[in-house]
Amino acid sequence: MLIHSYDNLTGQYIASCLADADPLRDGQWLQPSFTTALPLPERTANTWPFFLNDSWVLKPDYRGKILHRCDNGQAAEILFAGVTLEEAGLTVQPRPSNDHRWDNGEWTLDPEAVTRTLRQAAMSEFDQRMDLARQMNHGMADAFAAGLLDEQQAALFRAWATYQMDLVRVVNSSDFPARAEWPPEPNETEIVAIVEQERRMQAQQRLAQQQAEAGAAQAERERAQAMATVPSDSPLTQEGAA
Repeated sequence: MLIHSYDNLTGQYIASCLADADPLRDGQWLQPSFTTALPLPERTANTWPFFLNDSWVLKPDYRGKILHRCDNGQAAEILFAGVTLEEAGLTVQPRPSNDHRWDNGEWTLDPEAVTRTLRQAAMSEFDQRMDLARQMNHGMADAFAAGLLDEQQAALFRAWATYQMDLVRVVNSSDFPARAEWPPEPNETEIVAIVEQERRMQAQQRLAQQQAEAGAAQAERERAQAMATVPSDSPLTQEGAA
């Protein structure tokens, strides 16, 4: 006869074995305390038999399973059979992300956590961009204010300073951090090219003005010379005198 032993306190099934024959009674079997010949129930997943009130019942059994705490998602385990997930505050479902919280038997996104994570990521991006802009203009503010920078240096300084102001506008906008459209970084190559082009245009304008002034002066000199060679009684001289 097959008998099954169980814990004398909890009723938890321990093991099964063949009963010994009773040496004093033919055809009878010895059955020690805290054993039963009642057949074990067919187990389902994550269950374990317990002998309670003279019958077998199935209780939860998550021993050896990787579980997760419902308060923070950290890995945990249950060491004893008969403990429910609810009693232990655990779940078999891993936490999808730090932005999820356990609610009504499932992991759901926490709006506050999502906003917090989004803001942290956006502010990290802001800090990186602002640090770069400050490095590009490091030690140049006083020189710019004193007019000691050349045209290219001054143009680059203004571009990076404007970039910093644009970054601040993004952070101060009403829809930040849900919407963060970062301004493009100043294109130094393009800025230098524009400065050089403006410098060439200004040089050409100055040259054209100088040539125009020189031409006007030359024309005035030629007119003066022409007037000097005309006789005093010439109509031209009288006209000039008039």
